[in-house]
Amino acid sequence: MFVASGFDFSDHKAAAYAPQMTLDMYLAFPEDASKLIEVVDGWIVRCESAEPSHQAIQLNLLIAIREAAGLRDRAKQSCHRVLGDMDVLIADSPKLHFRRADEVVYRCIDDDRGRWGRKPIAGDCLIASEIVSADSITTDIRDKRAEYAAAGIPHYWIVRMTDNDGPAISVERLLLTSDGEYTREGLAIRGRDFHAIDTISPFPLKLTWEALDEGV
Repeated sequence: MFVASGFDFSDHKAAAYAPQMTLDMYLAFPEDASKLIEVVDGWIVRCESAEPSHQAIQLNLLIAIREAAGLRDRAKQSCHRVLGDMDVLIADSPKLHFRRADEVVYRCIDDDRGRWGRKPIAGDCLIASEIVSADSITTDIRDKRAEYAAAGIPHYWIVRMTDNDGPAISVERLLLTSDGEYTREGLAIRGRDFHAIDTISPFPLKLTWEALDEGV
């Protein structure tokens, strides 16, 4: 069996030929290399660096969600963190499986919980959102939708861009039902709806298309 202690991480290409990526291996992975991958059922999935339009929309949405979540936390005396490009652990056995969401809202974690530390597991998450790029269409619309639903993440938001390269053209908000499937909670379309996001679930948030696209 392939083990982390027998693997020379100075040659990153060798990781592609490993039987599977385990949590021990991932934790030993160089930081600059670990930022470039997700792991799905033990297999490494390379994540390309996002285009500037994607990054601008990601930042604008992150700021808007963080402000809205902060208002809710202060009112409800709860605590959530809102971060971008955050690893979300879906499973560590029998095979490692984590995704890196563009934005994730998760409950505050005060103490390290084993080897995953203070990073969120799926059960901590309230919202995961993805901004669809040209190279992530199938992953974001089909694969992650199924994986996030199976992992029990209550809300999944999908932002589509014009020609998959900005500006934003639609925002779909999905809600997890009791049967473990996502159903559409809302769909905003540019040119039809004034707000890209106008919701009270899971907290009040209104965001115009112009605010979502700032810097694109």
